[in-house]
Amino acid sequence: MADERSRDRIQSIERGVEVLRAFNHREGSLTIADIAERVGLARPVVRRILLTFAHLGYAESAGGLWSLTPRILELGSGYFAASSLPEISYGYMADVVERTGETCSIGVLDGLDVIHVARVEDRRPLPDSVRIGNRLPAHATAVGKVLLAHLPPYELDALLAGIELESFTPHTVTDVAELRARLETVKEQGFDVSLEELHPGQVAVAVPILIDGRAVGGLSASSTTVREDEQSLTEVVAPVLAEAAGEIGRAYRNANPQLFRAVR
Repeated sequence: MADERSRDRIQSIERGVEVLRAFNHREGSLTIADIAERVGLARPVVRRILLTFAHLGYAESAGGLWSLTPRILELGSGYFAASSLPEISYGYMADVVERTGETCSIGVLDGLDVIHVARVEDRRPLPDSVRIGNRLPAHATAVGKVLLAHLPPYELDALLAGIELESFTPHTVTDVAELRARLETVKEQGFDVSLEELHPGQVAVAVPILIDGRAVGGLSASSTTVREDEQSLTEVVAPVLAEAAGEIGRAYRNANPQLFRAVR
């Protein structure tokens, strides 16, 4: 079956997507050599792909540096439709920011990564602030752990089988057995608090956005050790997130009834 699916794939499209993903970093412009190194393709191949994207209006070059154009946003516009999770959530997220004074984000799970799909910043910007579309390791983030905690057991087992968890700080959970125990606690209590697990000095709390027991996303608030500690995140911020997540879940379900029809 895997071989059949492999024969059905178009390699040139896969390579093109990899080149686009090479720009998913803080640098806005890259050389062909930079991109080739990141995606593991030969420079002439990368050059042809970039020239194709330039012809389509999705990329441009200046002084040997390549960058994406605003037209690239067309490719994601369907995801951000009026009934999408990000669009439905922004009003509730703004309320979270107003009530807590902390930056609010929504992430969705993609393998062992979390992709941020919505974000409302507080007036005080965070160091190492993420942008929409950024990927972060699920095991080192609060939002990632609430999403992992609500996976069906067989999906979680498949993701964690033979995996080596990267360490980002001395507080990162890198032992799979310890992570599993943490996820059980997260599911029981309904939230996770991450204290300097990804970046020193940064903390976060997250709750799942649940519909029929399935986490369609995770809602988080991020801060610093100067402003918040475990007690304040647990007792003050987490209840606000939980309230907002419940409202978002109900609004998302009402906007997309076709996705949540009862199985008879």
